[in-house]
Amino acid sequence: MATRQGPSSPQDYFDAGMDLLAAEGVSALTIARLCGELGVTKGSFYHHFRGVEDYRTQLLTHWASNRSAQVVAAAGAIDDPVRRLRVLLQAGVELPHEAEAAIRAWSQRDPDAWRVRVAVDEARERIIADAFRAAGVDAVQAELYGRLAVVTLVGAQHRGATTDRAALRSMFDWMLAAALDQAGAAPRSGRPRRATRSGS
Repeated sequence: MATRQGPSSPQDYFDAGMDLLAAEGVSALTIARLCGELGVTKGSFYHHFRGVEDYRTQLLTHWASNRSAQVVAAAGAIDDPVRRLRVLLQAGVELPHEAEAAIRAWSQRDPDAWRVRVAVDEARERIIADAFRAAGVDAVQAELYGRLAVVTLVGAQHRGATTDRAALRSMFDWMLAAALDQAGAAPRSGRPRRATRSGS
């Protein structure tokens, strides 16, 4: 592949890094491999990053903040709490699971990666729990569902070489239906069902 000096952007490097993570893990995140994937010279890399450790740090930060901010903004624009939950759970299905599994393995050996990964999981738990509370689920139960959603996600990412997204979607659907049934919320509208008196 012919190399060029530019015009690769940091986003190009982050995209290439996620692809390499998914395919080969963190050991593939070298300057040579990244530049080879993008068809650029090392000068292009050093235009954006001080070195491979700086790149890896920025990649983790990008993973932690960029997509999460987009999903939260999109979900926040939805008034109906059940629809908001569906959007958030679907976003979970569409995550780059193979790359995330590699990040989780990376975090077992690197304290910085560990801190970022923990912060991401905790933020996801809070976002999902808040959405369940808005849909009428008891606060304590909502926290448990937030944690269950993340545990389900992590388990799905590690169950096989690739994540079965259809199975993950089914598990999320089951969890949402169970939570709404427990809360007495109408699955389609998100409005609580009107309580009925016995004998009426």
